[in-house]
Amino acid sequence: DTWSRWGHNATWARAIGPVAEGSTVEVRAGYGKVYPCRVRRLEPDHALELVVKPPGMTIINVYQVSPSASGGSRIRHAFEISGPMGMVSRFIGLGRVYRRKLEAEVAAVGRLAADAPSGGGSPGVSMAAGGLDGADR
Repeated sequence: DTWSRWGHNATWARAIGPVAEGSTVEVRAGYGKVYPCRVRRLEPDHALELVVKPPGMTIINVYQVSPSASGGSRIRHAFEISGPMGMVSRFIGLGRVYRRKLEAEVAAVGRLAADAPSGGGSPGVSMAAGGLDGADR
């Protein structure tokens, strides 16, 4: 479980059964609430999309790793908030606040990947954090 080593507000995460599209991962936020996150998309070693539905909103987290032109890897993390509270979050500028947190998370994932025992330490990991996308899907 490395989630708490890179997730800005996660103390732990655990899968309920095998991780696959449609399965659930429970994530405990730093303030104690445990959120069930549904795996919407999973491409092993490439992409993960999670959907969490706190009261009044739906949050879609997107994590992607892809080859970069320089021969390394590009890491991307973005999220979208919709629902009534999503409108409030856009109004108060939550995207600007979370951009730094997303960048820190992506950097932490890059460090974990570089230190991985399976041939880690690879140079050329570029980290690009996406921002808050307020558009409903």
